[in-house]
Amino acid sequence: MASVTRTHPVTHAIDVEMVGHPLQIFTVDYINAVDAAAGPEDTQALVAQAINQTASILVMGPLGNSNTEQTFVTEGADNVVVGTLQTAIRALGTTSGTTDVDVSTATVTAKTFTVAV
Repeated sequence: MASVTRTHPVTHAIDVEMVGHPLQIFTVDYINAVDAAAGPEDTQALVAQAINQTASILVMGPLGNSNTEQTFVTEGADNVVVGTLQTAIRALGTTSGTTDVDVSTATVTAKTFTVAV
């Protein structure tokens, strides 16, 4: 009776190709909770408008850290200057949006994407 011999192929590295444009990732720390400020003219929308002034938002992450932080992914390598965006968000003041959230001390921090292995 004939037998079948199995041979596994050699492992090769997988090439990664980027489709589209580079991405930029950053986190906005509102300092104060903004979960109740989600209306069309409220703080979260005003911040998204500020970001959209210079970049196209691809991902708006969920609120984290007791609803005070939100991570964004935008298209382009350097369309968002974090210092300029931070200034624009802080300019919304102590009573931003319809729920009067204080974002006058908000911070914006650039992030890098890493995959844990």
